[in-house]
Amino acid sequence: MSVTIKAATDNSTAEFNHRTAADGTDYEIKISQEEEAFDWNQLFSNSHPVEIEIGCGRGMFIIKSALENPEINFLGIEKSARFFRMFKERVVKSGAHNIRIMRTEAAYLMKKFVPANSVKAVHVYFPDPWPKKRHRKRRLVNGSFFESVTRILLPDGCFFIATDFQDYFNEIVTIAPSCHGLTRASNEELSQQDADPDSAATAYERKYLIQGRVIYRAVYKKI
Repeated sequence: MSVTIKAATDNSTAEFNHRTAADGTDYEIKISQEEEAFDWNQLFSNSHPVEIEIGCGRGMFIIKSALENPEINFLGIEKSARFFRMFKERVVKSGAHNIRIMRTEAAYLMKKFVPANSVKAVHVYFPDPWPKKRHRKRRLVNGSFFESVTRILLPDGCFFIATDFQDYFNEIVTIAPSCHGLTRASNEELSQQDADPDSAATAYERKYLIQGRVIYRAVYKKI
């Protein structure tokens, strides 16, 4: 598979290599519908484990994780153009060479381009809850999404999910048991009394804890 990255300083593209990484290149992956499944070794120029975050927002979680875990590769997916621009700028500024980023629709990407049994962890933090009943079909985490997560995770790989929207969380924990191959490893409710907002993993988590909202979290493991 031929994969290119877009330089942050101009409109040119270049094959990924360590020289461009050292030069501070922005690692935005560009793909077409005709591309084959990802080759992680080619995308990152190493064979380190891969973790995916869907809905990175401004990038707080994935950038911190990448800097603290240089032995792990991270792919960040953000659909919003406004957030993606901020996210991309922060990735470049961080100097973290083990991040690749994409602006795309995550469910489609996972089905078509992510190889089976190839990902150590999938992270989804505070996805859009689409609270109106007529919009709930737009929710990211549904039965089909669970199937995709199960397919791409390595054995013992984990799916991490968090939301402040109780109805959405209840829907998630109701759907999950119907997906064979995943088992729930943990489940918790977190309030401002239970955690310091300044130690929150994401900007949304910090914001919601300060506002006094309850955070609902679950971890599922592939068996």
